[in-house]
Amino acid sequence: MNRSTRIIHKLAVLLVCIVVHGNVFANTLVDSLFKELSAKNADDTSRVPILIDLCNYYSQNKQIDSLNKYVSKIEALLDETNEPGYKSSYLTFKGDLLYFNRHFDSAITLYKKALVININNDYTELSAAQYNNIGNVHMRLGNYSQALSYYDTTIDIAEKIDNRILKAHTINNVATIYYEQGAYVIALKKFLESLRLNEANGDEKSMVSNYNNITNIYFRLDDFEKAKEYAAKSVALSEKTATPWGIVSSYVTYAMIHSKVKDYDSSLAYLLTADSLANQVGSAYLSNILKQNIAECYLHKNERDKAYRLYKESEETSVALDDQEGIAVAKAGIGQVLMERGKKRDGAAYMKQAIQLMMEGGMKEQVVDVATTLSEACEKSGDYAGAVKYLKIKEQYKDSLGKVESAKEAQSLEFKYLLEKKENELTLLQKDRAIEMGILKQQRILLTATVIGLVLASIIAILIFRNLRDARKNNALILKQKEEIEEQAQKLEELNTFKDTTFSVLSHDLRSPINALTGTMSLLDEGVITPEEFKEYKGELNNKLQSVSLMLDNLLQWAKSQMKGEHILEKDDIDLHQKVQTSLNIVKDAAKQKNIALTNNVDKSMSMYADPNQIEMVLRNLISNAVKFTPNGGSVSVSAARKNGHISVDVSDTGMGMTQEQIKQLFDGNTNNSSLGTGGEKGTGIGLQLSHAFVKSNGGDINVKSELGAGTTFSIILPAN
Repeated sequence: MNRSTRIIHKLAVLLVCIVVHGNVFANTLVDSLFKELSAKNADDTSRVPILIDLCNYYSQNKQIDSLNKYVSKIEALLDETNEPGYKSSYLTFKGDLLYFNRHFDSAITLYKKALVININNDYTELSAAQYNNIGNVHMRLGNYSQALSYYDTTIDIAEKIDNRILKAHTINNVATIYYEQGAYVIALKKFLESLRLNEANGDEKSMVSNYNNITNIYFRLDDFEKAKEYAAKSVALSEKTATPWGIVSSYVTYAMIHSKVKDYDSSLAYLLTADSLANQVGSAYLSNILKQNIAECYLHKNERDKAYRLYKESEETSVALDDQEGIAVAKAGIGQVLMERGKKRDGAAYMKQAIQLMMEGGMKEQVVDVATTLSEACEKSGDYAGAVKYLKIKEQYKDSLGKVESAKEAQSLEFKYLLEKKENELTLLQKDRAIEMGILKQQRILLTATVIGLVLASIIAILIFRNLRDARKNNALILKQKEEIEEQAQKLEELNTFKDTTFSVLSHDLRSPINALTGTMSLLDEGVITPEEFKEYKGELNNKLQSVSLMLDNLLQWAKSQMKGEHILEKDDIDLHQKVQTSLNIVKDAAKQKNIALTNNVDKSMSMYADPNQIEMVLRNLISNAVKFTPNGGSVSVSAARKNGHISVDVSDTGMGMTQEQIKQLFDGNTNNSSLGTGGEKGTGIGLQLSHAFVKSNGGDINVKSELGAGTTFSIILPAN
């Protein structure tokens, strides 16, 4: 039975679920903190920041007893100070203690209470770290969608405040979720992204975690050479940074690789070394996982007594730790030993308990192994109904594991695509070279013909003329083919850019406001914040949702124009004053938050003849942009006038304005030129491109007048009739 994947899986989670509060302190700095602490009286509240620094250190290094001791000292001083930051830190460290002892629901409650304090006091960086902590707990509970939601919020804030260390940690956590779900190619991409950030940050301890996670990916993809390469990097950096976790994980990887090729003696040697290091670290949880893998190795070596003893010890430890997966693996191991000893009924009973726990815990590969053993045992004992039952379970879970093969296939297709691309480029270069060689050959023939004589020269000249004519035709044909290829490549590039923009909107710009709403509603539902406190966030949430609505409309219209080509206009008479007022009403909440005055100066009798839906979309985008780029206390106005057989609608603001270079880039078709608004508002760049296209389709144009620091006016000019 193969249970080796559990150790790789669990170590990956163990290495990334690190609660992020601050910098990791060196031992020398800890010594100086102790000296500073001893110089103050026991009831002096100025001791609290020092105690917080010590708790940071003990939390990040998982020294639970020391953490508990100094958290109690912070608690004793809280009544003497009203500093909310101290209260937030105390709740966080109490949550850490619960988290390390696997009391996950209680940990989330304390983390959320700390989060409310951080939000109410504008502790942005602490809030980001708290979102990450809550995401970590949800990941350990298997609530992956909720974990991703909290991680997205963490990354969004980390980018805003330029906290690259927190961003790297959180991306590593996101990658772990993809890893656990079998999406190995995506997970590898995320782990490498986190590694690049940690390299830039000089965060070598986090790089150890990255190396181990990448090692695990290659192990699961059966690329053992790559797995060994990254495991070696992890060992070297772990020794340099005194990170025993990294060495333990790397040795386990070496053990699993040897186990795959049935070299169980070498596998056992690595596991025993890893177990010795784990005992030095003092983690009962990690030691228990290693004990199960050592037991499995003994089982492979037919040393059943040793295997049985270790599995029984592991079962007791797993129950004490409330480790359901550990209980399942231990029971499956005990059942396997009993069956090999000839105690089929007792062994099957243990395995039936194990497979139930494995199915509940989503341990797919282990379910397949145990179901296979139970199906065969039932068939041998004449229990054909049981044999069919477990055979169905095996096939069901085996099918779901096909996702792993799909990930491998996707990676293979990606490499194949890149290879074919290079081959095509080489073929094109060879064609160009052939053309050049042909021309050189003709020139040599011409020179030789001149020397031979005038008569032969005239004959050869005729031949050359014909050859050159054909060569020109061939060159023209090749150039035409090149132009067509370049045109197709340009179109593909544009579609790829649109695809990237679309995914960016869906995965970030749309998800972030929705996560903010769902997160706040969750806090309200759970009673963490009161309805009165919720009202404080209502305006901002409403503003974000209105932004999402406009963004979705733009995105859908843009996709329609990209994929279906020309749009059939449905022109009609438009009440221009009413259209403008509707658009102003949509952005009034956003304007109110920034104290921006909105004015509709369009005469109520003013009308125009155009496509109503397209013009409404244009007005919404231009007015929304005006509010976005206008600072607090500014104004946005809309006016209209008839000029020379045209109607000009002007959207003016008192915002930051633009340079002439920025104006030139507005309608160049590049959706990546979007910039942040005065309130940090984000955009996709699609809105202006879409507006420009709609005005053009209605026979008009958009003019822009702007001066840096003096506001901007967008003028929509359309035919009067």
